Formats: sequence, structure tokens, C-alpha cells
Amino acid sequence: MTLADVERRLLRRYGERVRGWLDGLPALLRRLAGEWDLDLGEPLPGGNSAASVAAVRAGAPVVLKVFPDVERARAQVAVLRAFLPSGRVPAVLAAGGGAFVVEWVAGEPGWPPVGEFAALLADLHSVPVVDRPRLGPGAPSFVGRARPDGPVTAEDLAAAGRRCREMASSVDRHVLLHGDLHAGNVLVGPGGAAVVIDPHGTVGEPEFDAVDHVLGGEGIERRRDALLAATALRPERLEGWCRAVAAIVALGAHRQGRPTGELLDYARSAPRSR
Repeated sequence: MTLADVERRLLRRYGERVRGWLDGLPALLRRLAGEWDLDLGEPLPGGNSAASVAAVRAGAPVVLKVFPDVERARAQVAVLRAFLPSGRVPAVLAAGGGAFVVEWVAGEPGWPPVGEFAALLADLHSVPVVDRPRLGPGAPSFVGRARPDGPVTAEDLAAAGRRCREMASSVDRHVLLHGDLHAGNVLVGPGGAAVVIDPHGTVGEPEFDAVDHVLGGEGIERRRDALLAATALRPERLEGWCRAVAAIVALGAHRQGRPTGELLDYARSAPRSR
């Protein structure tokens, strides 16, 4: 991974308006390394909103994250600090402007066993709610930006939009959500414990944070029912959110060369009566 890879990701996310910031990124990294006593290593893969660089601080591994969008950086710092009592996020060690340093978390991205994922959700959702955007108004917006591609049709996306609006209009519980809890944002440590990174920090119902886990592997209904058996999540709300976004998940799967058949069958089928 090089800064050229970071540049490609951020240009894809922000467009040409970020070009000047990218030109100044090497100097910015050197300045932050001096201010925060960091020995910088290599850029890290993943993420489209910031440059992440491995580093060492006082003999301990850390991660430096630098954002073109200062407000996005400040928001993520606030959300990480809000989630800290859960024990499920890395601690923020330094922050300022559009950058921050977090402790390094040992682990591999992916889903833990269902019992550990259930415990992860319970811990995350136990923290006090803070002032963050609400799930209801914002949830349908990402569906509206999607465009048909491959097997995912305009009709699939229109149905997803309708279902998402219906779900968003009836949100009735409010916890602090991770808000982007896909497998790439879950790190499973050597002992099996899971930690999350890059939280969006949305306020809404707990079922929303479980959707990607249900849709993130073969056997959607089996995964759904196993998670329901291990948690206090409400079946009708989890089912509703999963069906609302399954076509969007299928769109991402298609673009990554992964199978879409089960996701689209699930999205297109009538909701279960329970």
C-alpha cells in the first residue's frame, strides 16, 4: 500500500476538489508525526474518507488518520469517545484539526461467531445516546443515490427505496448505532473478541446495526434466525431492514464480483408474516 493507492481512493470519494489536499499530504504527515511524536510506517488499506497510516508512538503501535474533511474527523473522534465505555472501539490518543491517532487493534476483518456478534451489539448499544444524526431522516438517502447495475434493476432499487422509507418513518427506539457495521469494520482478535472501527454514529433502533451481518454470508434466513435467537432484537424490525437494503447489498456484491442470487431473491420475496 502506497500513498498513490490512498490518492486513488480519495479521488474516487471526493473528486478533483481533493487534489490540492493530496498534494500537501506528505508534508502534513511529517508535521503531524513531529507534533505527536510518531514514527510513521506504511499507509493502510481500506477506507475512502481518510488516509490511514500505521505508526509507532512511545513504543506502541498506533494508527494515524488524516481527513480532507475536518468536520468528518471531529465527528468520528466524538463518536469513538462516546463508544469507549463499551470496550469495543480503539481509544483516541491524540486529535486535532482533521486528524487523530488511535490505538492499534490486533485482529482480522470479518464476522465473529454469532454469540460474540450478539455480545458486540449489546455492548455498543449500551452506551449513552449522544447528539448525532437520526436514522429516520437519513436512512433512505443512500438508497436514492444507487443506480441499476448488472442484475440489480431499477425496479429493485425503487422497491428498496419504498421499504427503506417505510422503515425509517417508523423507527421507535433510539440507541447510539455504529451505523456502518459491515465486515470490514469489525476486527476479530486472536482470542475471538471483536472490536469495531470507523463508526458513523447514528441514533436509531438496534436492528439496523445487525443488517450487514445477516446479509453478509450464505444462508440469509439461517443467519437471521440464529442472531434473533442470541439477542433481544425484534424479528419484524430486523426482517424489515434486511429486506429494505438487500438489493443495495447485492449491488455492492455485483461490483465486487460476488454472487447476488440469494440477496436478490430475498429482496424480491414477500415479507414473512410472523
